[in-house]
Amino acid sequence: MSTAHRAADNLALLDAEDARLGATLDRLTEQDADHDTLCAGWSRRHVLTHLARNAEALGNLVNWAVDGREREAYASEQARRDDIEVGSQRSLEHIVADVRTTAQRFRAQAEGLRGPAGAAVVRSRTGNDVTGAQVVAMRTLEVVFHHVDLLAGYTFEDADPDWVARTLRRGVRTWEASGSAPALTLQPRGLDQMALGGGGPAVIGSPGAMLLWLARGNSDGLDAEVDLPPPPAWA
Repeated sequence: MSTAHRAADNLALLDAEDARLGATLDRLTEQDADHDTLCAGWSRRHVLTHLARNAEALGNLVNWAVDGREREAYASEQARRDDIEVGSQRSLEHIVADVRTTAQRFRAQAEGLRGPAGAAVVRSRTGNDVTGAQVVAMRTLEVVFHHVDLLAGYTFEDADPDWVARTLRRGVRTWEASGSAPALTLQPRGLDQMALGGGGPAVIGSPGAMLLWLARGNSDGLDAEVDLPPPPAWA
């Protein structure tokens, strides 16, 4: 697939997931904002504030890809943590407006990736080299994962099925490459089976339920012949 087509596909998927998140934000009330999430120690205020700051951070990488001037995603890890904590103290109305505004700004910036900038190489927060087009994919993952984390009615079952399948396969490859994968055979319904640790007892369930386990350690909805171990932190 050409860089232009990859960028276009990534942008279209991000648009769809942003719209789904927007529908959830429309339903949240101030009373909902302090609800626990799948992110330990974070309320919905924290998760949404993180999404807003992530849009700005990845926007820095998009700008780097477009104009070639190096930028860090975040000023520092401490600044990242502080911004989330301080931002989480705001009213839900202000947080939601922040999420929408920063998402729209990121999307406008990302239009510049349809050309050669989509193939330009930049450095992620974790030090990995990624292309401009991949930065959009990174943002989509953040939007989907943290939308699920909100525990507000949206699950991986609601996300794009092809994206779920690709992301599930990525999670399996990453765990396998770590050398610490348990011996299991994952059998996601509708997809080819995937072996961990050379294969072993079956784990059966929907691709969405399986991704929830790999991403967040929650095995609800899975039928397994053995107790499932906690997966490594998603990277």
